[in-house]
Amino acid sequence: MLYAEDKFSAGLTGGYQYDVGMLSEKAGIQADVQQNISAGLVLKVDMSRLFLRSGVEYSYPFSKGQITNSSAGNVLETEIIITEVPVYAGINLPIRDFGLFYMGGGGSYIFGSGHVKTSSGNEKINEQLFGWGLIAGIESEIYSDASLLFEWEYMAARSSPVASTSSAYEDYCIDYSGYRVRFGVVYHFIRY
Repeated sequence: MLYAEDKFSAGLTGGYQYDVGMLSEKAGIQADVQQNISAGLVLKVDMSRLFLRSGVEYSYPFSKGQITNSSAGNVLETEIIITEVPVYAGINLPIRDFGLFYMGGGGSYIFGSGHVKTSSGNEKINEQLFGWGLIAGIESEIYSDASLLFEWEYMAARSSPVASTSSAYEDYCIDYSGYRVRFGVVYHFIRY
């Protein structure tokens, strides 16, 4: 049941992720890291001091990961595409005459696609996995039925091996972990 401060909201977001695949975190690998932009749909239920948030986000590379100096054996390039279906729960903290700050935890079901380019050809990525994460955001009302949204998310998830290498990395795994930021607009459909 919804109470006086409760609302159901839906909206659209755009986002950014730096170092998709976490190439900078892999020991010994020298790389120009992959950067993705994203578009998504947000569904959020606010229940006074608590919230549930879900939706879907599609993340596509605008800059592929380029591995230099054969530092990952025969792996040369990454092109990682992520479709994420998050489910988070947490607390809302109202900010007087501004909106609210929220933070919580949960997880995401991740569909990974794209490819890893090796010296012997392309290895297709086709992964489905679950990752755990944290989320924090600010919602600022622009009028009674709509708000601007800014979110930060950290997700931790790693795939099974997707390519073989000839270096210290015998099997190359995609690390879907990392920080994401999102901006968007949400519309409040039910508000009492």
